[in-house]
Amino acid sequence: MKPIINYLNCIFASHKYLIFSIPLFALVLYGIGLFFFSGEIWELLKNSPAKLDDNALISISKIEFTSWTVSLVIFLPFLHLLFIPNLFYKTYDFTLPISAGQKLASYILITLIITLYNSLFILLMNFSIEAILKTLYLNDILEAFDRKGLLYTEISKYSVFHNSKWTLVFFTKLYLIFLFFPFCLFAGLYFRKYSLLISAAFIVFGAIIGVTIRSLIWNGYSERITNQFYIDFYDWGPLLLATILCYIGFYYFLKEKEV
Repeated sequence: MKPIINYLNCIFASHKYLIFSIPLFALVLYGIGLFFFSGEIWELLKNSPAKLDDNALISISKIEFTSWTVSLVIFLPFLHLLFIPNLFYKTYDFTLPISAGQKLASYILITLIITLYNSLFILLMNFSIEAILKTLYLNDILEAFDRKGLLYTEISKYSVFHNSKWTLVFFTKLYLIFLFFPFCLFAGLYFRKYSLLISAAFIVFGAIIGVTIRSLIWNGYSERITNQFYIDFYDWGPLLLATILCYIGFYYFLKEKEV
């Protein structure tokens, strides 16, 4: 464990900007997303509830949570992980006293740290949006329900007033990062230029093949299959198997480069 910790310290010591770049990217892209994909929320943050009538207040309760933020949770960490391929081209990296398995474990831990750090900021911003809107509008909305005679109407669980809850649901999707990460590692190791585009191409090409094979297998037979485990496993099993093989293959490629 000590070589892994030392290697992580070495990497983060030369990439201290991550402490500031992760929240900065999250904040900037969140603001851009809020402006372009949640314009209603953007306007509500600038207005006062005193200017709204009952119908307008009730319509606020129907505004959906910021579902687009799941893309920031899943894809934004990859922007910060772009530095990892650069390690493959440093003359000293493959001469360090650390095994291929420990180095791979270090990359996975780096991914986990960056992913959780980024996700916590997205959660914080979604919670802040929810808290601000509740403070500004919730009481007025409930009073508007009463005035309109909607005594037993509840705010939808998919509304922006439950924003932080859905961000916690996004955390269950973080496994996707670790499913696709080894393909990016492969591209970074073998393609010095355009490694990000090449890894994206690998993922898209693999997805196309997977969808094609799936449609051929399921076509005409899906209504005959009642085994729920098979149905659930088919959704993630092939990708999981491909990911495991990719991690194993990457481990042996690292091992070959050891000095």
